[in-house]
Amino acid sequence: MNFIFKSILMALHLLLAVILCIAMIILPRNISGVLIQHWAKRLLRILKIKITLSGEVLNFLNKDTYLVVSNHISWLDIPLIFSLKPITFVSTSDVKMWPIIGMLAKISGAIFIDRNRKSSLLEVIQAMNHHFKNHKQSICIFPEGITSNGYQVLPFKSNLFQSAFEANKLLLPLSIKYKENNVITNRTSFHGSTTLFQSFKRIAKSNQIEVVLDIGHPVKPTQSRKDLSVKLQEAIALKISR
Repeated sequence: MNFIFKSILMALHLLLAVILCIAMIILPRNISGVLIQHWAKRLLRILKIKITLSGEVLNFLNKDTYLVVSNHISWLDIPLIFSLKPITFVSTSDVKMWPIIGMLAKISGAIFIDRNRKSSLLEVIQAMNHHFKNHKQSICIFPEGITSNGYQVLPFKSNLFQSAFEANKLLLPLSIKYKENNVITNRTSFHGSTTLFQSFKRIAKSNQIEVVLDIGHPVKPTQSRKDLSVKLQEAIALKISR
């Protein structure tokens, strides 16, 4: 019954997203960001997911702009982060094809990368630099490139770190850890052959999911891209293992 009830609420919530997408076509970007933020908050409430923040939270919530660097576990990561603060994501081009969520991503100003096309990387870095120059909003990247099982942090790819150097932005490490009954869990992981519906079903069957989001100390882009990526990957992995 719990799953059925959540499914009904989720269906209505997705319908609301369609209405928002239509309305946001004519709305200013800052207003659209606030509307999507409230939509994301409501999504987490429907799924009964509790958020716990730790670390240097004010660094993330203030008006400064960063290149936010996060581990990646689930499709939930994006609404989780967006529920706290409107932010621009660099996402794979596949997300554009997702029903409704893809529309929200495009309207929110997401920057899409096609990992099957080498020239896409340069275009994405240029788009990131343009965003930093013209918008007072942070950008979030998931340098693992794929989602993990939630128990570990995969090696970071350093290519997108280039934007921090070119736009002269601090990097802000952010770690995401999902727990169930106070124990780290892979219930929310969205990797392998798992479909979006299968993932939703697994998540909706629990009322005990807590996500611990830890914000680290801002890092200056003074090292090489590779050294930076290793440094941040290790820092985030340490938070996950605790």
